[in-house]
Amino acid sequence: MIPRRQFIGSLAAIAAGTVAPARERERESGEKRSLDWEYEIIEPLPRLGTSRRPVVTGVSLQAKGNLLAIVGDDHVVSIYDTDKRGFFDEPLKSHSDWIRAVKFSPDGKLLATAGNDHKLCIWNSDRLTEPLFSILNPKAIIDLTFSPDGKQIATVGFEDKLRIFDSASGKLVVEFDCSSKDNHSVAYSLDGESISVGGRDGVIRSWNLGDGRLIFDQKIHRQRVRSLEFMQDGRLLSVSDDQMINITDLNEPSRSTDFERGFSKLFAAAVLGPNLFATGGSDNKVDIWSHNPKPAHLGSLIQHTGTVSCLDYQNSKLVSGSFDTFVILWKTKQPGNGPLQRQTQKNGWNRILN
Repeated sequence: MIPRRQFIGSLAAIAAGTVAPARERERESGEKRSLDWEYEIIEPLPRLGTSRRPVVTGVSLQAKGNLLAIVGDDHVVSIYDTDKRGFFDEPLKSHSDWIRAVKFSPDGKLLATAGNDHKLCIWNSDRLTEPLFSILNPKAIIDLTFSPDGKQIATVGFEDKLRIFDSASGKLVVEFDCSSKDNHSVAYSLDGESISVGGRDGVIRSWNLGDGRLIFDQKIHRQRVRSLEFMQDGRLLSVSDDQMINITDLNEPSRSTDFERGFSKLFAAAVLGPNLFATGGSDNKVDIWSHNPKPAHLGSLIQHTGTVSCLDYQNSKLVSGSFDTFVILWKTKQPGNGPLQRQTQKNGWNRILN
């Protein structure tokens, strides 16, 4: 069991009535659909001795669990219980600088954190007191991810290296040369057989993990790649400062798709199902997209008042973090007739979130 299960309630959630329908809004330029998903506003606690809440740069939902990890510029990891709607009384303290990335392992048993202090910390999610171990990297770490089987963890950051470690021991398994010294995104393929990195130069590189071969090396974006996620059909979703969304087939380029976002830099992406994904960016919105049979914008979630910097999705829950210092937990589906199903039917689409 996790010790010290005392919780501090979310003041913002209480003030907002915890769960409330989003209001319909229209932007001045063009028709913008506002989705009416239910949501809970989570207000990270100010650092001890201050009144300022942290800028949020990483969120991760525990698979098949109730824990949400939140990180930012306060140098700590806040753990929120989505069932009890409150924070653990003590945040995790091991980092000494801005924490840029956080991720639960696929089975939810491990938690990884990393950031500007060059440290990668691995935690046992059943005993969130001290890290199981820490690894000191030569440069700041910006993104990390677990392999699909949870046995490895990959990191990238402000250097031209992709490093892969054994998640049980921390031993370095392999490293690869990236095309840029500023890499913000790394993703394993769903079968765990390859890994991809995106950097400031807009290039996406992918390697076969069986033999170490470079299997993809192309400039996909005009500016920095901010987030990579593999779709359920095996194609690679990427978003960028260039305001573009790309879905790249690493094996058959003719199956690739791009859509012009047009009005904001894109910082984050999350796959919601076989045909749906979410993006977040500098226009303060979370946008929901469909890519089959053709690219389509289904609508926007518009409760944030700052850049949406990070997204995660697990068990019909979408979570967004922002520079506005708030985290929002969006309820994307209810049994039988969820918000997304109702909204897409209302807007003329017969699509549901699987």
